[in-house]
Amino acid sequence: MPRPPRLSRTAAVTTALRILDEEGPGALSMRRLAQRLDVTSPSLYKHFRDLDDLLDAVADAVARRINAAITRETEHLDGWRAELSVVARCYCLTFRRHPHTLALVMRRPLRSRASLAGIDDMLAVLLGRGWGLPEATRALLLVESYAMGAAFTAASAGFAADSAELARHPALSAALSGSHPDLRLGTDDFEHGLTMLLDGIARDLAPKAARETAPDAGTAPGTAPDTAPADGL
Repeated sequence: MPRPPRLSRTAAVTTALRILDEEGPGALSMRRLAQRLDVTSPSLYKHFRDLDDLLDAVADAVARRINAAITRETEHLDGWRAELSVVARCYCLTFRRHPHTLALVMRRPLRSRASLAGIDDMLAVLLGRGWGLPEATRALLLVESYAMGAAFTAASAGFAADSAELARHPALSAALSGSHPDLRLGTDDFEHGLTMLLDGIARDLAPKAARETAPDAGTAPGTAPDTAPADGL
């Protein structure tokens, strides 16, 4: 009988992320992961101390996806505005593709090596452009928070009130009958909000020499970059 393929940490993390995507966070356990990988549960403990350690590895994998996309999409860009636009789009698109990982990342301490490296790299870029550290940190946090909030809204269950209840709320009813039938941010909404945020950052945080107001060349509105690097993580 042929020997089963050797279990790798990368394969385990990839499969754990797939379980989260397909079945939700309540389905992920060491036993469930072992079943999907067709291995015994004890074999997983050669790679992970426990479920918490596995979840840390999944969070790190998501951060590496984001970092890889940001690096790829900003390689030929020049200007903080274009770069922060890419940061926002990469965060939002990654968490829209893997919505269950958003809560996972938000509930865990920021200790992922990839997360720390990504933040450090972006801060270094802004500092290299003459930003002060407090202003650069605030700008990056604002952009990340906006993108993650937009991804959370996109992953929500939407609006499901019946017509009788809506009749008591005429302004809301009009909004649902118009441009936002499920009260979710669309692509145009996201890009509009991002432009407003970057305008505020340019006005209040960016150094005078770097106060760009016109959008830089980069990913066109509504075409967020692909965030999956070649290795699938």
